[in-house]
Amino acid sequence: MSDQQNDLQLIRKCKRGHEPSFEKLLGRYRTPVYGLCYRMTRSAEDARDLAQEVFIKVFSLLDRYDESYAFSSWLFKIATNHCIDHLRRNRLRFLPLEQQIGSTGEEVELPLPDGGPQPDRVLERKEAMERLEEVIVSLPPHYRIITLLRHDQQLSYEEIATILDLPLGTVKARIHRARNLILQALHDRKYDI
Repeated sequence: MSDQQNDLQLIRKCKRGHEPSFEKLLGRYRTPVYGLCYRMTRSAEDARDLAQEVFIKVFSLLDRYDESYAFSSWLFKIATNHCIDHLRRNRLRFLPLEQQIGSTGEEVELPLPDGGPQPDRVLERKEAMERLEEVIVSLPPHYRIITLLRHDQQLSYEEIATILDLPLGTVKARIHRARNLILQALHDRKYDI
């Protein structure tokens, strides 16, 4: 059974008040929604609050869900809009890039696997990723969200178009423009990636 079919079964049970189905949907999507919220806000506290608000909203609107679309697309559309609204209301607050935050908000250490790349290569890659994160965070929200949906959530152009309610051509153009903005920002900051 596909994820979409499984989601549909769970949603139908949720609509009838079946609490274990609600818990399964929440368990399946909690981490990706939190991840999206965190990448948009760069704040573990805000991401937890936003993710919780997204799920409250989703489950209160479940009767409006159109089963002809993937539940994940509908969910990410709500999460995306909620994050953008939050950013507009609160303007951006930045966290230091060197701070690594786990899914529960605590600081975590990144383990180095045995037999992996040498420590200097790991450090170079980590620094490159931090520079890239810094540039992505500096993008305007509509370019940041499209970049995160495409590269972090690995959604197709079509799924992004559905989530953001944009024409497919606009999605492709924004992704292309966001990549150019990222490359230009890296160049302007004299970063090598």
